[in-house]
Amino acid sequence: MLFEKIKLIDENFEIKKDMYLKTENDRITYIGDKPPEDYTGEKINGEKKLLSPGFYNTHCHVPMTLLRGYGEDLTLDRWLHEKIFPFEAKLDVSDFYYGTMLGIMEMISSGVVSFSDMYFNIMEIAKACVDAGIRANISHGLSAFSDDTKLKNLSGYKDTLDLIEYAEETSSLIIADCGLHAEYTSLEHFVKEVAEFAKSKNLIVHTHISESLSEHESCKKRHSGRTPVKYFKDCGIFDSRVQAAHCVYIEDEDAEIIKKSDSSISHCISSNLKLGSGIAPIYKFHNMGINVVVATDGAASNNNLNILEETHIAALVAKGITKNPLALNASTVLKMGTINGAAAQGRFDCGSLKVGNKADMIMFDLDKPHLTPDYDTISNIIYSAQHTDICMNMVNGKIIYKDGEFLTIDAERIKSEVSERQQRIVQRLST
Repeated sequence: MLFEKIKLIDENFEIKKDMYLKTENDRITYIGDKPPEDYTGEKINGEKKLLSPGFYNTHCHVPMTLLRGYGEDLTLDRWLHEKIFPFEAKLDVSDFYYGTMLGIMEMISSGVVSFSDMYFNIMEIAKACVDAGIRANISHGLSAFSDDTKLKNLSGYKDTLDLIEYAEETSSLIIADCGLHAEYTSLEHFVKEVAEFAKSKNLIVHTHISESLSEHESCKKRHSGRTPVKYFKDCGIFDSRVQAAHCVYIEDEDAEIIKKSDSSISHCISSNLKLGSGIAPIYKFHNMGINVVVATDGAASNNNLNILEETHIAALVAKGITKNPLALNASTVLKMGTINGAAAQGRFDCGSLKVGNKADMIMFDLDKPHLTPDYDTISNIIYSAQHTDICMNMVNGKIIYKDGEFLTIDAERIKSEVSERQQRIVQRLST
């Protein structure tokens, strides 16, 4: 496929005009200011369009689209124990597939080419991703509340092994991560088992860290003054690369641990604001050299999976809390949402428009009133663009969304299935 006479964001995250970009199979094979010689395949007119690397939603619980709007205006602990956990107990296995598909529709239309998910029934999530044609790093959120709990006895352990095999044998779209729900949902012997397992399989550890002040301070009381990061380090978690969600209250020593382990911080600004958890100082983390990435969290706490909106809010809030309009410029935030996210997932041939990289990209329609005039295209994308301006999403060299149409998903069927399942679950909750 050849995109011709198009504006694009190159590998250095600079704008280039009137360019040609060619894809073959799953790779970008040509970028230049002249058409490639002897090309006879499909062509896409790039007039008034922009090609950008796709976005990476680096912390999500995608089947929780089924809980959108269910637990509103509550503190994190009440939200979890009074609403989320009881609802999840009523889910059937197939609900995870359809909840995932609904979330994937949202993400595809807002420019996501890959996401990192932590939940359970992870094979259903993986199958939905493969059917939809989107990349994903998937983990089971492992937890243990009893001294007798052993990792190898848990269904989540077996599911993770099955997912590793599935990813290796079936789909290059999927990467298996090792999920550890949080410090407050695990005991020390179990955390050490998870750390050993992740290290033995060379898996990224995906976990929640210091999302709320009460979580952070309670951990210090339980573990002789150690923060969640310090406690996890002592247990061996940071012997692997970690994808640490939230990190609203981590301390200076914590940040150094994250940096030295080549781990990433997933910034979930909308979720943290909505739950009243606070605001992570990502400008500080970025200046330290930590790989900061952007995420929506789940639809039960956001309440949408619009990653473009997330980058916009992250950029504005960073400027507001630092009282510094120079904090996190548009290009920096775009990198957090794209190439940084790809690195956090261990996808080092993704995240930028570069010859040899995977052909994962999105296209914006720039012919919109709110994108006119165009003095600085990247600033327009972060500060002005809407997700409805995204007119194409390509993953692995295949267009999966174009001009408002989902090309790999029966959208009406998915919405109908979700509606029926919502009614059934609510009925179960009332009995």
